[in-house]
Amino acid sequence: MKIYEPMVANGYEWVNAVHPDDYEMFLQFDGLPRAHVWKPVLVRRVRADKRSVARESDFPWLGGHVLILRRRALDCLADLIAECGEALPLATEDGTELFLLNIRKVDALDENESVLVRFPSSEKIMRIKKVAFVREAIVGLDLFRLPLRSGTTYVSERFVQRVRDCGLLGLEFTEAWSG
Repeated sequence: MKIYEPMVANGYEWVNAVHPDDYEMFLQFDGLPRAHVWKPVLVRRVRADKRSVARESDFPWLGGHVLILRRRALDCLADLIAECGEALPLATEDGTELFLLNIRKVDALDENESVLVRFPSSEKIMRIKKVAFVREAIVGLDLFRLPLRSGTTYVSERFVQRVRDCGLLGLEFTEAWSG
């Protein structure tokens, strides 16, 4: 079993929340159903920097803690997403149809095998330098996050292969763990 960390591919578009207060809300997603109370957040598609031309992405990048998808990616990955969370619509200034993934958090971190940096004052995890998982906790999951405030989204080999098979653009995958 291999687990990957998705990252924005060079040269592809990003998204920013139009209202800065909305970033805090993105950090609070935990996979619990929110569709019944969800009000779409307004986002703007942007370039990574002013000198670059941002190519259209099936996964406009907001950060590793939340994945954003276009309709094409959502349709291709719908069955994998349904097992691990929900897709919530976003509002855009230009009418582009985008969705935010609210992915389940799973307590699957193997702290003994991981390399962690902790806050000295509290011993809480500040950063994961090398991640290791409790295999049994993630078997069958194609997307998950650890229960850390701004934890990365992790994806399975099956997710990576589906993205490739569908020809979806905008993400690169780094192997995070094999076990």
